[in-house]
Amino acid sequence: MAQQLLISLLLCSVWAALLWLVCKVLLKRIPGLQQWPTFYWCVLGLCFLPLLPLPQLGQYWTIPSALLQDTVYSMQTLAAQPAHPNLSRPLAVMQSFWRMLIGLVLMISLWQLWRVAQQWQRLQQLITLTEPLNAATLLSPTQLALVPQHIEIRQTQAAISPFIAGWSRLVLVLPAYIWQLSVQQRHLLLAHELVHLHRRDPQQLLIMRILVAFFWFSPALRQLEQAFIRSIELAVDQVVLAKQPELAALYAQTLLSSLKQSQAGHLSALTAGFIHDNADMNFYRQRLLQLFQPAPRLSGGQRWRISMLFAGAVFSLQLSSSALSYSEPPQQWLLPVGKQPVTSFYAEKHPFRQNRPHQGVDFGAAAGTTISASQKGKVLIADDSSLNSRYGKVVLIDHGHGYQTLYAHLNDFHIVAGQTVQAGEPIGTVGTTGRVTGPHLHFEILLHGRQQDPAPYLQLQ
Repeated sequence: MAQQLLISLLLCSVWAALLWLVCKVLLKRIPGLQQWPTFYWCVLGLCFLPLLPLPQLGQYWTIPSALLQDTVYSMQTLAAQPAHPNLSRPLAVMQSFWRMLIGLVLMISLWQLWRVAQQWQRLQQLITLTEPLNAATLLSPTQLALVPQHIEIRQTQAAISPFIAGWSRLVLVLPAYIWQLSVQQRHLLLAHELVHLHRRDPQQLLIMRILVAFFWFSPALRQLEQAFIRSIELAVDQVVLAKQPELAALYAQTLLSSLKQSQAGHLSALTAGFIHDNADMNFYRQRLLQLFQPAPRLSGGQRWRISMLFAGAVFSLQLSSSALSYSEPPQQWLLPVGKQPVTSFYAEKHPFRQNRPHQGVDFGAAAGTTISASQKGKVLIADDSSLNSRYGKVVLIDHGHGYQTLYAHLNDFHIVAGQTVQAGEPIGTVGTTGRVTGPHLHFEILLHGRQQDPAPYLQLQ
């Protein structure tokens, strides 16, 4: 399980890097995408596709020939070589290694989340040092009507960008230099923050920051976060000037004035502020250029085609990965009938079998005892006609990686062929069908068509 998860996380990182390269090409060819923040959420969702279960396509199952032959001839061709329990120790060592590795990844993820929590705590400490402001003295009558009752406006002496913080109870923090701006500039600045508020940008940024911190091993996600922050700023600029394009020059002057007077800090990275510390001068030039030469907005047809492109990427990845198996071989096998006594071990000889080595393990369970699947797998056989008649009613389950288990002499079935069963799921009951001397379960483990000693797998004493 640990190995499978690590491989999936590695695939997530590689896949996210490829997606980011494709996104950069799309952003250059379709400038309107830079003003569509939803695009980045779609890309973020695609980054986690490798964590989804893969469809089982193109897999083939075979019935071991040893199970189709008569007992006398099969025992002459198969050597009964009991496996020593110490042979299973390297498998346990590797399992511990993968668990330690996944534990290390998880510890770093928790440390990254702790850093985000520390940033959030420092942000709350900054808010406690602010002073309340009267909204009526700052906002225009139109803006005042749009401000929800649960938001609080406060002022800080710190030279930072304006920002909105919180989740359900929001706080708009404004720097003291806002009073150096003209009334119209203040209204533009506040209009920008109110658009962030109604778009729920503070909550979106916090969610994305948490995801990026937890999946720290994928550098592409951090690039995606930076692009998302730039996208929401461009989108908000467009919304602010949509109804008053004649104020583009004044809006640009306000942007430059805020940039000059504020000293960007790491706190603004958690919030949707007017200026962000993670944006370089090229981004500011892009914002100013957009004010006077806005990029064409995406049409409904373009958004539909992009959505279809995402859907195609999902289908292609799942289809191309369907033939690959990232699961690890079965390691922990369950006792099929619990703590029932073993009446005949592997390789044991008995006159009833003409002194031929026993190819499985017999559990002396009473008739009607529930039989459970020893491992997760796909049921290949659940009848009394597919294999040699000596087995009676039999169940054959394929577990992948060449492993199969056989349960013979059943009384009835709880499953059907073609069904996928989980480890410990009931598959039938103990009976006396086939060539037997009394009720019991005959259990076999096969690897690549050859019977193995079940004792090391089941940890029989």
